[in-house]
Amino acid sequence: MTPAAGDDIVHEKPLQYDNVDPAFGFVQGEVIEYDEAEEKSVLSKIDWAMMPLLCWIYALQFADKTSLNYASLMGIREDTNLDPNSQQYSWASSIFYAGYMAWEFPTTYLLRALPLGKYTSANILLWGVVLTCHVLVTNYTGLLIVRFFLGVLEATVTPAFVILTSVWYKQNEQGKRAGLWLSCNGVALLTIGPIAYGLSGITGSAIETWKILYLILGFPTIITGVFCWYWMPDNQINARFLNRRQKLIAIDRIRGNFQGIGSRQWKWSQFYEAFRDPRTYLYVLFSLLMNIPNGGITSFGSIVIKSFGFNNRLSLLLNMPTGIMDIGCKLLFTWLSDKYLDRTLFAFIAILIPMIGGIMMIVIPLSARAALLVGYYFIGAAGAAWCLVMVTISNNTLGYTKKATVNGLQILAYAAGNWIGPQTFRGNQAPEYPSGKLMVAVMYGCAALTLIILRLVNIYENRRRDKKAAEQPETIANGTEFLDLTDFEQPNFRYIL
Repeated sequence: MTPAAGDDIVHEKPLQYDNVDPAFGFVQGEVIEYDEAEEKSVLSKIDWAMMPLLCWIYALQFADKTSLNYASLMGIREDTNLDPNSQQYSWASSIFYAGYMAWEFPTTYLLRALPLGKYTSANILLWGVVLTCHVLVTNYTGLLIVRFFLGVLEATVTPAFVILTSVWYKQNEQGKRAGLWLSCNGVALLTIGPIAYGLSGITGSAIETWKILYLILGFPTIITGVFCWYWMPDNQINARFLNRRQKLIAIDRIRGNFQGIGSRQWKWSQFYEAFRDPRTYLYVLFSLLMNIPNGGITSFGSIVIKSFGFNNRLSLLLNMPTGIMDIGCKLLFTWLSDKYLDRTLFAFIAILIPMIGGIMMIVIPLSARAALLVGYYFIGAAGAAWCLVMVTISNNTLGYTKKATVNGLQILAYAAGNWIGPQTFRGNQAPEYPSGKLMVAVMYGCAALTLIILRLVNIYENRRRDKKAAEQPETIANGTEFLDLTDFEQPNFRYIL
């Protein structure tokens, strides 16, 4: 039988000890002994130093990028003279993801070449500046420009946070942590809705209320970027909140991840390996399919609720329960995923919920407004599935450059899906948007099938490796966890389902 991709790679080329992970050089063979209580103490320090910051930033980025959804009912479409019978608003929404896609691979490289904390902080600061510049926009062209550059600068945050989570936490800790910062999308939904509702009731203000919204969001983002420049570490080695012993423990405790803390060396062999791995294409396909409806709902959510028969101001408030669904599902399914160390099963369950929601919005008549809202709120569960797929990439894609490449491709598909999504809501189909609602159900259903295939691929490969290990026992040198090897190069590694 012909060997699968990655078979016997360990035998075909010797292990290379140059350009290894920084953890290898920092530890320098030092053996550190610690008990469970001390490890928990270090983990607690990491959590309190990192998680509030990641959660705050992720809530900001979601509020910032979805601000157009709320501004659309606060006068921005009229003040920038968008044609209501054209796709101009759809393109103003989609252009954000054009910027996202344009910058995703450059930022993937720069996340490796530059200090992770400093580079991420610079992007946060600059996107806050661009967001504030929205108040200067007076026409369609200006709106396209600021939305494009907002997408460029926000393209860094999700891949950076996936890397940070994989660098600081064990495999069975990553799901809950990623779920925590990703659930802050829901926190943003719960927060920005009442803010927009309150602002929309202001009359006689010196500037338009949608401009006040952008100032409220922009200034805190700028301040956050400045703070992160000082506080956010690149990895355990330069973390201000840990002493040397705690740094050694923080590094040693993730040894079982087989990933290290982040090599700054770009390795083209790992880049090419990413394209030989069938999982890469499944991650990309899932992200594309799942984010087509996400892009439509993110941009047209308030407008879709209004199509159920509610007025502008009430539609802003009625978005809020989607945030509760988003938070609840992300926290629940990631907790279950870590508990049972199973990613695709719970991602599959999570993605079925918004598929059902899409079907409900199609078949339920407009007279049943409460039922339509329930269907709309079910869509809030979709983010839990995407979260678990990103954790799967973090767990199962080894080698720093390979992980960066796969994650970059997946985020590129995320941007493409969100770019396509608003175009499924056609202006000439307002206010019901039947095509957009149909795509919600169809795309989530197809994404669910992709997860089944991914699970089968990992089951097959684990069984193949188990069989080979039984037939041909291998002797692997100790300490290879920090040599920045890929999952193809580590036959002792098993893929998490």
